[in-house]
Amino acid sequence: MFVPAAVRGAPRPPPGAPPPTPLSVEYNIFDSERYALTLDNRTMRDVAASVPYEFVEILINEQHYGGGGIFNAFATAAVDTAFADYIFVHEFGHHFAGLGDEYYTSDVAYETGRTDRPEPWEPNITAQHDLAELKWGDLVTPGTPIPTPWEKEAFEKESREVQAKRRELRGRRAPESEMNALLEAERVAETKLLGSMTHSGKVGAFEGASYEPKGLYRPEADCIMFTRDKVGFCRVCQRAITRIIDRSVR
Repeated sequence: MFVPAAVRGAPRPPPGAPPPTPLSVEYNIFDSERYALTLDNRTMRDVAASVPYEFVEILINEQHYGGGGIFNAFATAAVDTAFADYIFVHEFGHHFAGLGDEYYTSDVAYETGRTDRPEPWEPNITAQHDLAELKWGDLVTPGTPIPTPWEKEAFEKESREVQAKRRELRGRRAPESEMNALLEAERVAETKLLGSMTHSGKVGAFEGASYEPKGLYRPEADCIMFTRDKVGFCRVCQRAITRIIDRSVR
């Protein structure tokens, strides 16, 4: 559907500023400059009701990197950024299959670091590192140790440098081309690092997931829910998506 707007893009307002877009999409949701959603569910559903639909993805005519996805609700994606394809698929993973974010080094708007780890409901995140209790234990590559060792320190060092530069770019309102260049360089470096480890491409339990550096685990070293690398969904995420499709077509 095409819903015309009076202005191009989506606003990045301070809290409480009135958004001008027809669906009230705005950035800075939950105080995150990259998180774009609408809080006006009634208007969004009224517009969507004009056509048959099961899942909703709101495309934003915006260069500013960002998007968002809520399970069983909707997803958004900025389509004029260099990473539009990645954002669309990643956020749709949240919306369609209830997949959790596997990254943990990006800035978030709340405190992390809890010592107690209840088991997350998302199919691709776990607090368990005992193979007998691992929710995707049947997919673990034979011989893979649990927890699974990976180049965590090297990854975190590189990521901290990128995040510091990212904050600097946003702080001085740099052109989006500079952000795209930074994220592309990060993608190249991360693809090389995460693809060259002993347990790369294997299903295991890699510590660092769901915004937490310790105590939560993801299924594979790399996945579209973890980085912007061109690796697609890991096998655990693929199974979660397949289960949703099978349930939807019955």
